[in-house]
Amino acid sequence: MQKKIIVVASCIISIMATIYFLGYLTLNWYFNRDFYYTPNLVGLTPEEVSVLADKDIIDIKVVGKDFSRLPEGQIFMQDPVERHIIKKGRTIKVWVSMGENYFEVPDFEGQQLFTVKKLLEEKRIKINSIARTDSPLSYNCIVTTNPGKGEYVNVKDGISLLVSSRSLNKVVKVPDISGYTLIEAEKLLKENSIFIGKIEKIKVEGLEPNIVVDTSIGANSRISAGSTINITVTE
Repeated sequence: MQKKIIVVASCIISIMATIYFLGYLTLNWYFNRDFYYTPNLVGLTPEEVSVLADKDIIDIKVVGKDFSRLPEGQIFMQDPVERHIIKKGRTIKVWVSMGENYFEVPDFEGQQLFTVKKLLEEKRIKINSIARTDSPLSYNCIVTTNPGKGEYVNVKDGISLLVSSRSLNKVVKVPDISGYTLIEAEKLLKENSIFIGKIEKIKVEGLEPNIVVDTSIGANSRISAGSTINITVTE
């Protein structure tokens, strides 16, 4: 009798184990077919996700952009978060970084206003105001900034610039830069407190690219220090 009970119990246990095992395989197959754990997309760009992932499984949508500690263009937040169980094909919302929102003010003193404005625009830093004052510096050069150099500014708060006026400006002679490379010409002009404005390119047979062939103001002309001249170079 006891032997019969043991046999029956063994059969029941075997049947239960088989049902459990088959159920596990079925659930596992169903999960792998229709569901998955969300991967960590933070630090990737949307383009990288599109290349690396199967769109039938992972579909992302950029729903916003904001400043973060990650470099510009990288995903800094996602919904659902990493290791969240979702159905394949469900859209994952992502937010893309616009870069850090704090900017350390460099030493802008003596630099041309148009150069500084271009840099600030690239960094998306608002210019609150531009004031002018008499200064020994060349015309349109930065005298000081607020906040000052070395300080950190929130890009949304902006920066104010104090720029030199013409009243104490000196007159300089335009050097002959024809035949110089663009880099050499720019350096020579800066040494004379002259800056390059627009650059036009033309084809000239026999000359390498970026060789200066003409200027809007002729060599040896006298102009105010800090002025800009347009140049023509080979392409």
